[in-house]
Amino acid sequence: MQKPKGIPLRAFAIFLLAAIIGLSGGLLGSWFLLGLGWIQQLLVGPGDTLSVAVTTNLKWWQTLFVPAAGGFVGGLALLLLRGKRPPFGVADLVCLVQLRKGAIRLRECLVQIVSSACTIGSGGSIGREGANSQIAATVATLIARVTRLGSRQRSVLIGCGIAAGMATSYNAPIAAAIFVMEIVLGNFAMDVFAPIVVASVLATIVRKQILGVEAIYHGEQVAELPWELVLAAMVLGVLCGFGGVLFRYGLLSSKKAFQKLALPPPFALALGGLMVGGIGMFMPQTWGNGMEVIKIMAHGSPSASLILTLFFWKQVATVATVGSGGLGGIFTPNLVIGAAFGGLFGYGLSNLGSALPHEQTTFVFVGMAGLTAATMHSPVTAVVLVFELTGHYELVLPVMLCSIVASITATLIDEDSYYTAAIKAKGEALPSGLEDLAIRTTFVRDVLRKDCVTVSDTASFDVVMELLTHHRDDTIYVQDAGGALVGRIELQDVKNFINDPTLSSVVIAADLTRPVVPAHPEDSIAAVMERFDDPELSEVAVVTPGLPHRLLGRVRHQDVLATLGSEVLGQQRRNSRLAMTGRDGKEFSLPLGHSLTSVPVPDSWHGLSIDALPAGALEGIVVVLAIRDGSNGPERIAATQDLVLQAGWQIAVLGTKDAIDRLQRDSAPADE
Repeated sequence: MQKPKGIPLRAFAIFLLAAIIGLSGGLLGSWFLLGLGWIQQLLVGPGDTLSVAVTTNLKWWQTLFVPAAGGFVGGLALLLLRGKRPPFGVADLVCLVQLRKGAIRLRECLVQIVSSACTIGSGGSIGREGANSQIAATVATLIARVTRLGSRQRSVLIGCGIAAGMATSYNAPIAAAIFVMEIVLGNFAMDVFAPIVVASVLATIVRKQILGVEAIYHGEQVAELPWELVLAAMVLGVLCGFGGVLFRYGLLSSKKAFQKLALPPPFALALGGLMVGGIGMFMPQTWGNGMEVIKIMAHGSPSASLILTLFFWKQVATVATVGSGGLGGIFTPNLVIGAAFGGLFGYGLSNLGSALPHEQTTFVFVGMAGLTAATMHSPVTAVVLVFELTGHYELVLPVMLCSIVASITATLIDEDSYYTAAIKAKGEALPSGLEDLAIRTTFVRDVLRKDCVTVSDTASFDVVMELLTHHRDDTIYVQDAGGALVGRIELQDVKNFINDPTLSSVVIAADLTRPVVPAHPEDSIAAVMERFDDPELSEVAVVTPGLPHRLLGRVRHQDVLATLGSEVLGQQRRNSRLAMTGRDGKEFSLPLGHSLTSVPVPDSWHGLSIDALPAGALEGIVVVLAIRDGSNGPERIAATQDLVLQAGWQIAVLGTKDAIDRLQRDSAPADE
């Protein structure tokens, strides 16, 4: 079969959709940032930053109550959600992508963005990247919904949205792409990385056209450290490792404390804003997300006491904002706290006798990277982000050392990052390994068949037999007059009545019915797999939640195995190269104790379609493709459910060694 040339249409479509998400994310995200400036001017008057506005224009009572008022209005907006907490911000989006659970809906997203804008615009100590990522991820979700993409492609597009939002917030396209690959998707394969880069770069281009082109901290001078001070960055990394864990525990404790208060959202957010306002009365630099405060620490000459005070109270302000329910990101406050931590470390070195010019600025940026790596367990993202924020290659050695040491230290203290802890807080188990990831992130809705055959519970025996005779499978479902699911009838249930006309004439469908084994569309395959331990069960009924059950479809055991095989094989292909070991291409090297092998189609399988193959023979095996002789050589055919296998064909199967050995024995000629 002639190999098609050019880029596959599906791959091109992903790039096109990624470009649309990047452009939309850059445009909408930039407008959101401009809107925050408008809210600030409305509340506190003109000024470059909220801190400047506080120190120049506001009276004490305004400083105290503006954040509280913004929080109260933001909480009022959340009342429209009626107590629901849809995914919002980077942490929730990471959960959505990794677990493929939850949904982003336009109305709910708009409400949350308005609430976030009120909190951030009034001085809440929280980052803008959460809302920006949410905006672009919502665009990605709408596109995926319209194009009806599968869960894997939908996850990639949402990743594109997160990258676009991060790039728009920080003018850092490379760091945004790396963050999505390192934390959100956990995959650096080219077919995933490429569309993420497209979205990130295009979002940055749009952002630069609207908001400016320079790196945020480009003008700051830094020192190229001698080797003694480069090694000192490792000490700072250890300290950042402990600091990152403490910061995350502080956020968790604050959330629990506000939950115990059980206040309605307007009053909870108002209380958090009041705390921020109270801190702002004597430490105005804690207002807002703090990006401009880093410039003060790096470019100005703040005293050690000022940096120490900022280091402590910025954490308190962030903990109060996040704990009270403020919607946004912690990335930017984390950078500010890390910068203060690095600044304190630099002052400590100065007191020990170091007098290198611009040393203080250098450790401000090194601390930014270290605390970010510790909190997120993302050293690569932290390193690249600091490079893009500053544009200084001189920082490469201390930043890399500090980030990796901080990440390792934090991991040794607590295996969870801010994002994995968020997943566990939802009661979800973290997947371990490809197979576990596949069964936990594939859901009943992904393998649902809607071709159920149904019959009324009052139908005669002859009607039931007619359906079983012409139905391809061995199960039909019984419904009552109202459409509620009563049960199922298997082929073996009618065997006792076939040869007894006296019984069959009085039997109706209700007499033959046995209970169904139910599942719900949102169940993971991990929850459904154990139900197939019954060797007589070939499929489960997918029903609506609650009683009475309404039949939505069915899930067959073979479909589950085929889908998991596709998921595992697809992820293995993204993470490793398959290498042929034999001239005929029968053996492939695969990890995790599996092999991909071609064998002749067994005689008993001739004339059977893939979805009609005996379940017992497929235990531990997934048929991937069929190979037949063509006019131009071997032709490879995807093993779709309707493919009918023929004599003389080969099939490529994925499975364990024992299962493949068994199949090879079954397919061997009788005279061997």
